[in-house]
Amino acid sequence: MRTREVVREAWRDVASGAAGVLTSAVVLAVLLAAVVGLHTAASAADVRSAAAYRTSGAATTVQRAEGRIDGRVCEGLADSEGVLASGALRRAEQGTVPAVLPGSAVPTYEVTAGLVRVLGATGSAGTAGVVISPGVHDALGQGADDRIALADGTSVPVTGVYAYPDDGRDPDLEYALLAPTLDDGRAFDACWVTVWPERDDTVPMLRRTVRPTTGAEDEARPAVGQLNPRLGASFVRRGDVPDSVPLGTAGAAGLVVGAAAVLRRRLTLASDLHVGVAKNAQVLGVTLQHVVWAAVASIVAIGTAAVVVRGLPSEDAVPIIRSAAGVAAIGLVGALAGGVLAASSIRERALHRYSRGR
Repeated sequence: MRTREVVREAWRDVASGAAGVLTSAVVLAVLLAAVVGLHTAASAADVRSAAAYRTSGAATTVQRAEGRIDGRVCEGLADSEGVLASGALRRAEQGTVPAVLPGSAVPTYEVTAGLVRVLGATGSAGTAGVVISPGVHDALGQGADDRIALADGTSVPVTGVYAYPDDGRDPDLEYALLAPTLDDGRAFDACWVTVWPERDDTVPMLRRTVRPTTGAEDEARPAVGQLNPRLGASFVRRGDVPDSVPLGTAGAAGLVVGAAAVLRRRLTLASDLHVGVAKNAQVLGVTLQHVVWAAVASIVAIGTAAVVVRGLPSEDAVPIIRSAAGVAAIGLVGALAGGVLAASSIRERALHRYSRGR
């Protein structure tokens, strides 16, 4: 048979339902959607958990050494691989006294620009103003682009508000005012660094920010720890399953469904061989039919992945969907392989045995 005639015959079998494409498509779609859906759900859960881990401050490590932190070295850590932001701070000797609260001073910290980025402050934070905590924002009723009137008659602009929930992190900055400052060579008290993905050498990297000891008896000893240890010392993936598992499962499912779709029609196919249909033409026709329904099943599976990742940022969702498409593609290839192998195994001489086995 000519290739054109094989294509036409395959299409007629699909359109008429003789090839049983609807049943095969539904079965494979359900199986692939289950495999892809579980794989995608695990990946999406890891992405969301990782975002919560970073947001909680668990990915931020703090090196403390009062009066011994080199602000320039601390800021320079931001250029290291995996470091999202880094910055230093020191507590001012005197707090800031707002005019509306003349009897109390707001704890004030001088910080480098990088610390404002570590805290993810909203607004246009810079050295021309101050950045306040949510507690100060609530107490004064002022936010970004406002000015805080001070008890001494002056005022200071608010350039940003940083998030600092009570979720297990160090409480020092829950009620505070940050004053970004230029590096004047004076030492700071702590260096904060947010690293993602995690690095094994974060602590040794932070130790480089500590200036040499002066030998003074009252000198503070360096200490290092997580900003918020509530979610664990390191991030643990929940869906840590090798990619070979969903790929192998999808391929096996496709192979079984593809072979079953042919074997259930083996009497018809053997009869075609008996009346003179060439084996290679028959295998080609089966392959074309399988392409149609297996492709539909794969598209359904990919659609399932798209639903599962809904709400994730595109930079996270796209790689997950791409991985899901790979799993679905393996399922399609498995279906084609199963169909070809099953069609190749059908023999004309077994026609009577197929007939008796109906």
